[in-house]
Amino acid sequence: MNPADPLFPPRPTALAQEILRPLIRPGDRVIDATAGNGHDTVFLAECVGPTGKVLAFDVQEAALVSARARVGDAAWVEFFHESHANMAVHAEAGSVAVVMFNLGYLPGEDHELTTEATETLSALETAARLLKSGGALSVICYPGHPAGAAEATAVEAWMTALAAGGWRVARYGAVGTRRPAPFLLVAGKL
Repeated sequence: MNPADPLFPPRPTALAQEILRPLIRPGDRVIDATAGNGHDTVFLAECVGPTGKVLAFDVQEAALVSARARVGDAAWVEFFHESHANMAVHAEAGSVAVVMFNLGYLPGEDHELTTEATETLSALETAARLLKSGGALSVICYPGHPAGAAEATAVEAWMTALAAGGWRVARYGAVGTRRPAPFLLVAGKL
């Protein structure tokens, strides 16, 4: 990567994928906790291949329509029109390699409909239980709007507590921006 590149530094979404890519093997079970427009769903589907399984969640039908269209005919991707807090209904504890969260609102849709801290924290607790040893979870937070700021603070506090419990945790994001910039949190389960 070159500082003259317009994509430098990398966006949190691209950075999350680059960090998680080496942790995902063909045949793994992975989760896109917030399917949105399907970019992470496609990434996960490409990583696990047809011998793997991707579980993708979203509460908005518009998100699922968009994500399904982007994924195409990848039969190993299963979509759920429900909260990410329900992940444990569809996967067993210790069976998941990676869980990705991209919080906030669905681009191009109602910006008043956002992920919420209480539901997200519940989903993160569930994700932590579902991850196998050596697995990881990523969370992209968007503190640039009021609901996102509260959620980002809560998620970062939750991740900090994970670090105290023996997880490896990191935070990546731009500094010196005019308004709070999106940032990435990553936690690895040892």
